[in-house]
Amino acid sequence: MKTTLELPDNLMRAIKIRAAASDRKLKDTVEELIRRGLEATERDEDLNPVEALRTRLRFHADGTVTNPVGIDDEAFFHALDEIRNAGRKEIPRDPFV
Repeated sequence: MKTTLELPDNLMRAIKIRAAASDRKLKDTVEELIRRGLEATERDEDLNPVEALRTRLRFHADGTVTNPVGIDDEAFFHALDEIRNAGRKEIPRDPFV
């Protein structure tokens, strides 16, 4: 099915770069990104925020982990604050015991 979409220039540029970097057609890249976005939305609805973030992380062969959403993801910072606050409620462990 053919359709016309109006996308912001910077978004279209990023999609074109991704398509070129993976040596794929633009339409195949757009299809993959839309499918992944829809699947992620469906999965995220059933998960708590921390689990939802964990499913989005990319684990690389060299042992590093990245968040493709980046540091602008408000849910990431909210979940991080929740983890920190939970840790603050615990009684500190005595390191000499």
